[in-house]
Amino acid sequence: MSKLEMANWKTGTFFGFYTYMILLFINYIFLHINGKEPMPSILIFWAGLIVAFGYEFILNRRAKNKAKK
Repeated sequence: MSKLEMANWKTGTFFGFYTYMILLFINYIFLHINGKEPMPSILIFWAGLIVAFGYEFILNRRAKNKAKK
């Protein structure tokens, strides 16, 4: 991995982690207000992973397109 790809991965994991934490917080608040979870925990987990890998992919794709120009 190049330094740029490593930086993109760190950025992707940052956004993935905070997406996971925000969704988990929303789920927790709804659980205490309504007494039921609006989304299963596995969905929250996968959403965080998809955001992390997806954002890293987008950043890497942008970097490759800029390098070609």
